Amino acid sequence: MIADRLSVACEAARRGGEYLLEAGRTAAFSVHEKAANDFVTESDSACEAIIIGAIKEHFPGDGIFAEESGSKAGANGRWIIDPIDGTVNFARSIPNYTISIAWELEPYHPLVGVVYNPRQDELFWASSGNGAYLNGEPITVSSVSDPAYALLATVPPHRHRELYEEYALRLRRLVHGTSDLRSYGSCALEMAYIAAGRLDAYYEMCLGYYDMAAGLALVREAGGMGSPACEAVPFTDGRCDLVASNGLIHHEILHMVQQ
Repeated sequence: MIADRLSVACEAARRGGEYLLEAGRTAAFSVHEKAANDFVTESDSACEAIIIGAIKEHFPGDGIFAEESGSKAGANGRWIIDPIDGTVNFARSIPNYTISIAWELEPYHPLVGVVYNPRQDELFWASSGNGAYLNGEPITVSSVSDPAYALLATVPPHRHRELYEEYALRLRRLVHGTSDLRSYGSCALEMAYIAAGRLDAYYEMCLGYYDMAAGLALVREAGGMGSPACEAVPFTDGRCDLVASNGLIHHEILHMVQQ
């Protein structure tokens, strides 16, 4: 069951990636604002349709939760799909955008995760109990055990400016408690980079679950951890406040965020 869905997820990501590369070269697409600082292009919906079509060829009874088309119930778990995680990057021809596909039986416990960066042709995948991989090679989280030496990804709540002061206080602690910061504009990519040992930790507020589901599977299978930033605020489809890490510094990052 899991192996078959992993194979289909990888194929769906490749198909979507081929479309996005061609669209990025030739399409004169327009950018629309769905909500404050939340953008979408025609390519988001077209790529999502390609991915869902590839999945339905093999698993027509599975549920779907996709960023652009919403939720459709099914009998065999659900697929969580973000057709372009990093739409602004895609629209600006910045290469840090990804296709994110996960599958789960229980909510917020993804068993399959695939993250594909088509511009760099990096396909990350993981399945429960089988580890995490990048283009077929095993990957693992970093061995950084002191947060003072950690490379952290974090992003301000640009779609929820009313939370910025709260975020700024946390950012101050993270800046003083870690080595350096990065932001790539794609949650799925940043999670994949933790799984590959390129980053050590990640914090963001107000994610959609489709942003992080595949990355969560990758990080956990690579030996890391991903959890709600506050235990009292569990993940939901509409909002996830996330801390992810290599596991060795997870509690320290949580402490900085929760103070």
